Amino acid sequence: MTNHDAASTTTVISERDQRRIRAAMSAMPYAATERVPKPWVAMGAAVDADAVVAFLEGLAEVLGEVATESDKHRRRLFSREADVEAFRRVIGTAPAEVTP
Repeated sequence: MTNHDAASTTTVISERDQRRIRAAMSAMPYAATERVPKPWVAMGAAVDADAVVAFLEGLAEVLGEVATESDKHRRRLFSREADVEAFRRVIGTAPAEVTP
């Protein structure tokens, strides 16, 4: 629901939606870090749009770092797999390659 007046626009989030927002935020696994501001920490504080935006910005930062770390691990895994295949070729246990 949106209240309009001449000076500003204020968006009001219903209590039901605030509970749903808090539940969704608490269910987010990567939101456990202190870098992701959680509006439900303050007792009785209403969830406003600024709190939701701050949460999402913090979460985006953390998820970006997680994705970067995941890419590093994936590259290391591919490198290790290539090393294993090269070693298997050296010792003669690699599967025969079929050429069409």
